[in-house]
Amino acid sequence: MRRYIGYREFVQRDQRSLVGTALLLTGSHEQAIRLTLRSFHTVALSWPPPLWENPTTHAQIALYRRFLQRPSAAGPTALVRIPPRQRLLVVACLHDGRSRAEMASLLGLPEKTVEAEIAEAVDTLTKGSESRLITRMANAAGEASVPDLSARSMRTLRRRRARGILLTVAAALVPIGLVAAFIVLQQGEVWNSALGERNQARAVQAREPVRAVSSPEPDGREQAGGEPGGTPAPWQAPRTSSVIRYAVPVPCPDGNAAPPARAGDVTCAGWTLTLTPGGPESPAPGPDACEGRKPCESTLSVPDAAQRLAHGDEGERPRLVPAISRDGRRIAYLSAAERRYVAHDLGSGVKRHLSPVLVPADTENGTTVSVSPSGRHFTVTLGERRLRTDFATGALTSLPAEQMSPAEKISPWLRERYGTWSDSPSGRYSAAIVAGKGEEPHRLHIVDATSRNVFKRLPLPEVKRPAEAEVVSWPNNREVVVRMSAKAGGDLLGFFRVDAVNGRAHRVPGLPADASLVLGAATAP
Repeated sequence: MRRYIGYREFVQRDQRSLVGTALLLTGSHEQAIRLTLRSFHTVALSWPPPLWENPTTHAQIALYRRFLQRPSAAGPTALVRIPPRQRLLVVACLHDGRSRAEMASLLGLPEKTVEAEIAEAVDTLTKGSESRLITRMANAAGEASVPDLSARSMRTLRRRRARGILLTVAAALVPIGLVAAFIVLQQGEVWNSALGERNQARAVQAREPVRAVSSPEPDGREQAGGEPGGTPAPWQAPRTSSVIRYAVPVPCPDGNAAPPARAGDVTCAGWTLTLTPGGPESPAPGPDACEGRKPCESTLSVPDAAQRLAHGDEGERPRLVPAISRDGRRIAYLSAAERRYVAHDLGSGVKRHLSPVLVPADTENGTTVSVSPSGRHFTVTLGERRLRTDFATGALTSLPAEQMSPAEKISPWLRERYGTWSDSPSGRYSAAIVAGKGEEPHRLHIVDATSRNVFKRLPLPEVKRPAEAEVVSWPNNREVVVRMSAKAGGDLLGFFRVDAVNGRAHRVPGLPADASLVLGAATAP
């Protein structure tokens, strides 16, 4: 109770004057003491008072307001014969010394109205003699029987403090109980979104979610743990100290062989991850483990990672690519089995949901997933919405435009001008290839995302055949990875790391000739 130092002394000092004022207003000692105690409690709510506030004035005004809320009249005093508002104005101005202007402001009345009501009350009570009325009120207030109210005031404060502690504990326990009830009573797939969506089971959603359409198996075999000829089961990432070096898509079925699909359906799924030992905790492979291959690599299948989405009546199937963190330990993709974006950490086995269950409207204008340079934050784009998930905590928030990086803000402009590009880890720059005119070679453009100016035009590595190029990724602050292929025939001529400052390049060996390759870690020789 250190907060209330000096409060007891304040009550003992002002209790007689406040009880006298309340007695003039109510005409009853019992009601006067009750009204005074409530005014003291009001002052205690903001105790200790700020330097510019007089607690006596605060208590008087609190007493006035309380009286006007519930006016009462008892006893033989002459004041009870006049209306409550006139009674309050007479007591406040003639007994307590409040000015007419102050009371007019307090009650929201014109000052002329206050003057008129006081004059009317004086005329009614003493035939217009204001001095006689002041003397009568002083005598009546002086006859008030005032017990010591300090002990009762302090008991009330202690009870209120205990009640406040209980309410604080209850307020803390209620959210915990709601979360526990949500987990215990959860039935089926329920999504609790931070974007204002209502919690509802998948079975009762008003909008039908995205489906996964797979090619029929000739012998009705199960596909990757799913139902025969149906959608693959959700992928369970194994815990491993290895990291993802790159990912490539599995072959998709022929468009004519695939079953009919509507807009938004996943029509092809499956990616293959190539892993390489990584991290100090990674055990050294045995002499026969790699069969002479350098670097020592292994593969891992992700059968439910979506590749293609049906789009409109034309049957277009834009390619979806997973997002792999720069250290190669985390991967995110659209799960054909769960019909939502998910992310996995290979080191810990932790899995996070990055989006609600998708509906065709979410994929109408395209959908992508990206990962921050640290690998902690994943961002899913669903049309105009951007959902960002903190992998460490699982917290999902809607990403407003002002929080997007400069490169993210100009993505529509980059798509229109270059078609394919990659953003720097800082989000301040973008890299894209510009085709040369006629016999001129292609060049690598480094674009300042804030101003949209091209401040670097770098030559591409020299190869023996006329070549086309495409930016694959921007793995670190300095280097851009470029794929080069022959103009005639499209044969792969190599992957190169190009210095974004001086244009120096060196080859990245051991990468397959796949147009949709997604790089992770360990791209250096």
